[in-house]
Parts: sequence; structure tokens; C-alpha cells
Amino acid sequence: MNRLNLELMELLGISMGLKDRTYFRRFFEDGNAIFRCNYYPPCKQPEKALGVGPHNDPTAITVLLQDDVVGLEVFASGKWQTVRPRPGALVVNVGDTFMALSNGNYKSCFHRAVVNMEKVRRSLVYFSCPREDKLIIPPPELVEGGETSRKYPDFTWHQLQRFTQSGYRVDNTTLEKFSSWIASDSSKN
Repeated sequence: MNRLNLELMELLGISMGLKDRTYFRRFFEDGNAIFRCNYYPPCKQPEKALGVGPHNDPTAITVLLQDDVVGLEVFASGKWQTVRPRPGALVVNVGDTFMALSNGNYKSCFHRAVVNMEKVRRSLVYFSCPREDKLIIPPPELVEGGETSRKYPDFTWHQLQRFTQSGYRVDNTTLEKFSSWIASDSSKN
């Protein structure tokens, strides 16, 4: 999975026309990862329960292998849309860390997991994280007018993790709220 992650990072660099196609990759060569197995039991009233509520992943990218039971939904075009499982296919979501690393050119995926009335749903999830002390800085060519056109402040994965794990409920505005928190935290120093 780590090799796949590094290849995806290089492809993302190519997709953005970076002079150094390995720019993003270098943030993850010695990074961390979280691997999780999800289990969602059937629920007789699925409209009254969520497997996981609406959120953006704070990590860089998420690679998901679903079983054959529908449950992943993304918010696109103003409504929740089902991501239908395909045998052997991987779903790749962009998270908040990569959104900041791309200076907002890639958007974090707002999604949720819903439960099924009759079937168990399982998935395997790989979350890509940079090394905790690595400073998240977009490549110079994605910052048009110098520092003034930066969308997000420099931060480390450790800072974002501390913010999201300290009682803050992750949602689709996490990166903006985190940026404000960083600004207020640095003004205290």
C-alpha cells in the first residue's frame, strides 16, 4: 500500500503539471499510514443510523477497498450520491492534508458511510499521512502571487492530528477552522 501511495502522489504531481513530479511523493516516503478494517452491522432502520457521519478525512489521501454492499456516499452536485462498489476496484479520496498541499487545487472529499437494512458491510481503508514533523508547504508553482495567495498556513501532520483529536468534530470545514486555530495559536507565541 505504501508503494501505491507513493505512485499516486507522483501521479497527482504529474496531473498538476509540476516541474518536479516527485514533489508530493517526498512528503510520504518516510511518512506514516493508518490501516483500518470497518464493520457495519445491518440495521433494521437504516434511515435512523449512520455508519460514519459526514466528514472530510484529515489525512492526505484515503484508499478504500469495499465489499459488494453499498454504503459509501459522497456529497457532490448538492446531494448525497452512492459510490457503487466494483469488484477489485479501489476508491481514492483526497483529504484535507493533500488539499492544503495542493493549495486548494484538489478538494477534500466530503463523504459518509450509511448502513444497510439486511447485509453486513465491510471495508478496508488505508489513510496516507506524512511524517509527523514534516512541514506541509505547497510547491512554489501552485502559489501564484507569493505568500499572499497561499490558501492555508504551513503546518505539520502532528498539529492537524492534535487539532482533530482534541475534541473537534471533523466535518467539511475542518481545514478552514484548523487554519484559524493555527493563526490564533501562533499569535500566542
